[in-house]
Amino acid sequence: MPRYYFHLFNSETVRDGEGEEVPSTAAALASAEKMARGMAAQSVRDEGRLTLHHRIDVADETGQTVGTVRFGDVVQIQD
Repeated sequence: MPRYYFHLFNSETVRDGEGEEVPSTAAALASAEKMARGMAAQSVRDEGRLTLHHRIDVADETGQTVGTVRFGDVVQIQD
């Protein structure tokens, strides 16, 4: 099973050195979306704010970025 890495770019950069075995790129991106939603919710709970441009870059085993999930892409803001 291929390994994907989830690099976080928010107020600091956190490179994933361990990665996670995931069956496909689509599954890795879905996992990144779930992570981003959880982090966005935590930010709102802890700080009362959400920075929409924070993101998770998903890289494959070769280090190539296969997708980016921005926090603003995984939350819906309604008035």
